[in-house]
Amino acid sequence: MPVVQYIVINREILALGPGVLASQAAHASMAGYLLAAETESARAWANGTFTKIVLAVETEAALREVGAALAAAGVTHKVIEESRLGGKATSLGVAPLEKAELGKVLGHLTLLR
Repeated sequence: MPVVQYIVINREILALGPGVLASQAAHASMAGYLLAAETESARAWANGTFTKIVLAVETEAALREVGAALAAAGVTHKVIEESRLGGKATSLGVAPLEKAELGKVLGHLTLLR
């Protein structure tokens, strides 16, 4: 069963440097996994290749819209809000799930470049 974990990054944080980007992606990755750690998909991911897909949105508002769409679809996720940035939403971690399950919600997003 191929299971991947999705991380969505708000492109506005890219200007803050690679360290901030790495820490926000790490926060999102951990949150997505920990929220679903007891599920079959999370266990399969943890025992597999640890694949992560990092996607991007342009703005904080777009990131929050993705979070709302995931919530409406019943997908476990966590929006990361950075206190040192005034509570700005920087990233979002999605529980490990199969690509086919998330395509309707995340399929329009592009890879972070």
